[in-house]
Amino acid sequence: MGEGGRARRGKGLEWIGLAALWLGMGLRFYRLEAQSLWYDEGTSARLSEGPLRHILESAAQDIHPPLYYVLLHGWAALAGRSEFSLRAFSALTGVLLIAAVGNLTARLFSREAGGLAMLLIALHPLAIYYAQEVRMYTLLGLWAALHSICWLAWRRRPRPGRALGLLLTGAMGWYTHYVFPAIPAAHLLGMLIDRGHGGSRRLLRWLGLQAWIGLVVLPWAPVAFTQLRQWPAPAPVPLAEALRAILRALSAGITLPPEVPLAIVALPLIGVSLGLLRGIVDRAVFSQSKPRGSWIALMLMASPIGLVLGRGAYREANLKFFMAALPAFIALWAAGLELIRRLLRQRGGRWGERLGLALALGLMLGPLGISMGALYFDPRFSRDDYRGLARMLAAVIRPGDGILLYAPGQVDVFTYYWPDAPLLPAPLRRPPPLEEIQETLAPALRERDRLFVLWYGEREADPEGRVETWLDAHAFRAEERWVGRIRFAVYGLGEPDPHPAPGVQFGEAIQVDGYGITPSPLRPGDVLRVMIRWRVRAPVSIAYKVFVHVQGPDGRPVAQTDREPLGWHRPTTTWRPGEVLEDRYGVWLPPTLAPGRYPVLIGFYTPDGQHLPVFRHGQRVGEAWEIGIIEVQ
Repeated sequence: MGEGGRARRGKGLEWIGLAALWLGMGLRFYRLEAQSLWYDEGTSARLSEGPLRHILESAAQDIHPPLYYVLLHGWAALAGRSEFSLRAFSALTGVLLIAAVGNLTARLFSREAGGLAMLLIALHPLAIYYAQEVRMYTLLGLWAALHSICWLAWRRRPRPGRALGLLLTGAMGWYTHYVFPAIPAAHLLGMLIDRGHGGSRRLLRWLGLQAWIGLVVLPWAPVAFTQLRQWPAPAPVPLAEALRAILRALSAGITLPPEVPLAIVALPLIGVSLGLLRGIVDRAVFSQSKPRGSWIALMLMASPIGLVLGRGAYREANLKFFMAALPAFIALWAAGLELIRRLLRQRGGRWGERLGLALALGLMLGPLGISMGALYFDPRFSRDDYRGLARMLAAVIRPGDGILLYAPGQVDVFTYYWPDAPLLPAPLRRPPPLEEIQETLAPALRERDRLFVLWYGEREADPEGRVETWLDAHAFRAEERWVGRIRFAVYGLGEPDPHPAPGVQFGEAIQVDGYGITPSPLRPGDVLRVMIRWRVRAPVSIAYKVFVHVQGPDGRPVAQTDREPLGWHRPTTTWRPGEVLEDRYGVWLPPTLAPGRYPVLIGFYTPDGQHLPVFRHGQRVGEAWEIGIIEVQ
């Protein structure tokens, strides 16, 4: 190629890189504040507040190193602490990552591949997702790419400036995330494999640089060891299943809808596979330009995956750790696409090259487009809406109400939106002993009317469900629904007036031994509290559900609760003859409920909707028992 051709190619590559940067910036800032901050983002917002000493002390209680929180603190001092401002730090880091991936790919393969890599990562949903989150994962990917760039430059020609870059990016990476050490581990493996041309002496010098990085990281080492020991151990996942999920995330992000067949992920993987074969094809068909790029990229991609899997830390929520592997994955993908371009040019000339590359690029970008659309607009992939929950609760809360946030980190994100929320203390130990639950919750609930609970991660913190069981025994669960991954529940508090046995029996096996109901009058928004003592007369072979309906003038429920007895803890199939069980139900009356008198009906029904007959003093009276009539004012 002549000078003119090289000049035109250089300008074309500059335009591709510039377009990728602008495109990537637009995608990362698009709808940046459309969604609420979620649990982990609230932790970042809170930890980045206050002076440096406070940040370091708080980070030591977290499970990640402190650098991201320190940088976010400095950024927020300039840009503010709005949702947009906090996320803008990650968005701009994501733009820098686009440039870094292009540079890394150019060093491993070629400038043409570097331009394609910038385009691929600009459009990649995994990179966009974490560039729109107040967390450290985009910064992890940036340090992984920059550290490898510095290593490749230093490995080619050791110079003091390049050694300094290697030291700085290495220390920054170590202080950002505990998966980062996989990157220098890949560098070490690469230097052990390729020890020709003074490689042994260079390896010793590189180890000396790593020792300097170790000295910089040493002050944090005791905290790091403690944090790593405290990382929650996820449930084991079969290796094949984990690898499928990892490759799916690297190929199309974590927002690819589950109904999309896994086969579509094969399109990007074809490009990666061709990138792995790049050195072989170069030697066989073209030249021997940069034959080692493929296996270096493979090690950079495989090392973080091996670290997470080898430590047993894989779970779906930890797919974000593989932002450290994404730069190398993109480099291989771009190298494969560039190889397709070169092969097509050799076979079909310039127009064949352009048409073939456009077709290959279009096919391989298909999964990215589907996943990107879901990232922005599919509610299944929305972050937990603490902003909406805070607004909803602020609109319905009344004096005498309380809010329980069971997961400790929820306080950070919830109070970001509602600093003065009437929060109640929660048990701190995990799992909580019964005496701590009693000592913490019993005084907090005294003299209160309603309790609103946001359950999150309770199955990990309290696998036996002790807190929920205690609440079901001392309060009246009235409402429960999922808001994303948050389980929102409403409880009524206070004991209703007791009444003796009314002579009511359901079927042949279940007798009412006594009951209680909230006395009238009630207000819209109150929780109607109903307590019933069931006496078991005979074995029950069907898992019945209990319904409590507040009946409107047209005979249809205006409010209701349906669930298995004792808060789902004691299905009727577990009841034993002679047993007496105290069961509690709450019904949250709608805030818009019109004044009037409303019958309250109780009954049992089977999974297929059949009701148990009700008898009173031996006479059948229907399929529901009218426990009372409430007056709403």
